[in-house]
Formats: sequence, structure tokens, C-alpha cells
Amino acid sequence: MNGDVTRDHYDRLAATYDENWAHSPDFVEWMTGCILERLQVFAGDLVADIGCGTGQLLEILARHGATALGIDSDPGMLTVAAARGPTARADAHQLPLADASLDVAVTVATLEFTTAPAQVLAEMARIVRPGGRIVAAPLNPASLWGILDMPARRSPYASGCFLPCPRLLALGRRHGQARLRGALFAAGHLPARPVLGPALENAGKIMPRFGALQILTVQTDSDGLPGTSGSPAQPPPGR
Repeated sequence: MNGDVTRDHYDRLAATYDENWAHSPDFVEWMTGCILERLQVFAGDLVADIGCGTGQLLEILARHGATALGIDSDPGMLTVAAARGPTARADAHQLPLADASLDVAVTVATLEFTTAPAQVLAEMARIVRPGGRIVAAPLNPASLWGILDMPARRSPYASGCFLPCPRLLALGRRHGQARLRGALFAAGHLPARPVLGPALENAGKIMPRFGALQILTVQTDSDGLPGTSGSPAQPPPGR
């Protein structure tokens, strides 16, 4: 397959992905609200969005005063994301950022599609300053969303490696004080969603493992990183 055909394929995939998100405003609103609550982003914070996709979160972070860099390995996704903020093409397993150079690193619906999620989290911990924050929010096919929408039967979910909650929490604890919270308990295809949705969201607080998102928050250790010294470096220039 020649380069032009490959690029066209990536561009079509990115456009479809972005359109699907645009047609799910309630899900996006809930998701971004949950993520921002855990990120605790302040004006001036340096943030990396790992697996940024088409960059919806980049826009939101910028509106909150953060300097955000989107990182993804898919050129088609980055073509769309570049209109929403600075981007860089890279593998999540080997991030092109200096040690302790950021305040926050976040990844949403990406960790489960990497070959070594422990390595991705370790990279996120490496680039975040001591006392900074890591937020990882993988999807949960065992949730009501997973049961009703059956994502495990279609691409890209069928190829995902979904981590059990105890495993995800254990990986986070390698890098600092870790907490795990379920979020988004009302599936998009839920009958009578306007009525049942709020009730399920409230009920979800007592059964967090059934949330469509499992949000891992890590407050990194504040005693410094080996080999790290001096002032934090700025993120590399975007594409």
C-alpha cells in the first residue's frame, strides 16, 4: 500500500472517530467532567495528553489555562488534533519528554490498547515532576456500557487488553499514592436514559467497579527522581 492510500485511511478513521465523539455530547460532558475533577489542573500547568486522539481534551485543558501537549502515534488523529493544540507524534511507551518536565500527565481510553501498560505508566511517572499527578482512565467492558453496547465484539475494543481494577491500582501504586474511582454508569444505549441515567450515576458511587471509566489517579512521590535536577524543561514544540 502506498503512502497516499495509508494517509487517506488514517484521515478517514480520524474523521469518523471525531464525528462519533461529536454525536455523544452527554458522554463527552460526563467524561471530561470526571477527568478534570481528578486532574485538578491550574492555570499555567504543563500537561501531556498521552494518546490524545483528535484532541478534544487539548481544547478543554487550554480553556482552563493549562499548556497542553497532545501525543499520539496515529498521523491521521494528529492532523485533526493539531487544530486544537500543540501535538507530537510518538509512541506512548517511549515519550519524547524530559524527566520531571510536566505537572500532569493524562491518558484516556488509551492504556488498554498499548502493548505494555505498566511501561506507559512508568513513562508518565518519569515525565511528571515530583509531587505531580498522573491520571489514567481506561474503559471498562464489564460496566453497564460494556454489557449493553458490547464493545468487546467490535474494533478497536476487540483488540484491547483491559486491566482488572486490582491490577490497575497496583500499577499506579508503583509511582506514588494511587486511588481508583469508577465513573460513567449510564450507558449510551440505556432505555429511558434521562430518568435512569442520574439514578445509576448516584448508585455507582457504592459500586465503582461498574463504571464505564476506571479513573486511576496517582500523586507522584515528592522525594525526587533519580538523575533529575534543575528546573523543569518545557515540552517540545508541537507539530
